[in-house]
Amino acid sequence: MAQGGPPPVLKTEHVGIRVRDLDAALAFYRDLLGLPEFDRVVTGSGNTLVLLEMGEAGYIELIGSPNYEPMRPAGNHAGIQHVALLVPDLDAWVSYLTAHGVAITAGPLSMEWPKATAKLCFVADPEGNPVEFFERRLHA
Repeated sequence: MAQGGPPPVLKTEHVGIRVRDLDAALAFYRDLLGLPEFDRVVTGSGNTLVLLEMGEAGYIELIGSPNYEPMRPAGNHAGIQHVALLVPDLDAWVSYLTAHGVAITAGPLSMEWPKATAKLCFVADPEGNPVEFFERRLHA
């Protein structure tokens, strides 16, 4: 660290996703995608927080809120746009998701980056939040 510079950021710890239907969200993220439940707590305000493990990538925190009203501005807007999950084989995930009745909302498609080739697709979670499945192959 340079003198006077910021302290280090180690990694993303978690991504929080507020949901109205915690059971539907758990059926998607935990049961369908296979992210194991790590911890759970009910807050003083009545929210249920559930941490789902993503290995070295940290956690997805599902925030079950009894009084949640979605805020979805129309059109392009600033803010969190999607959660991306790195996968080793996109084709296998596309087959798995479609076999389980999950609609692919965009893709699959390939993108050439200067340092890698990427294959990706999007689905929607039960709340309509975009979830990207992303396979990256680094160029030699």
